[in-house]
Amino acid sequence: MPNSEVTMRAADSADARLGARVRQLRRQRRLTQTDVARVLGVTYQQVQKYEAGRTRLPARMLPPLAALLQVDSASLLSGLRPASDAPKPELSEDEARDRAELLSAFAAMPHAPARRQLLAIVRAFAAETR
Repeated sequence: MPNSEVTMRAADSADARLGARVRQLRRQRRLTQTDVARVLGVTYQQVQKYEAGRTRLPARMLPPLAALLQVDSASLLSGLRPASDAPKPELSEDEARDRAELLSAFAAMPHAPARRQLLAIVRAFAAETR
């Protein structure tokens, strides 16, 4: 059977964040994975997969899950947009000019070791500002 007939979307980071949120709320409510599984009509092993983000939680399960966790469905999903869909921040004119100048200067450096050293310095500065 061709792969196109058996397509299952792999879980992504949004699924992992949703799973972590479900786990946190479940624990706060002192519920077991078996309690959640019973309400959703799945096994506790499947709940483990949902919480770990290894399997995507079906949308049809959100309302009963939200009711069990005493939250609304929208709050379960808020802020879970995949990183690839996240809006990119607009650069100011100065930021765009600085970025272009930095890229141009970096590309003009003839020696790979010097480029790697500069990159390490930039990464260290970036890490300090986060």
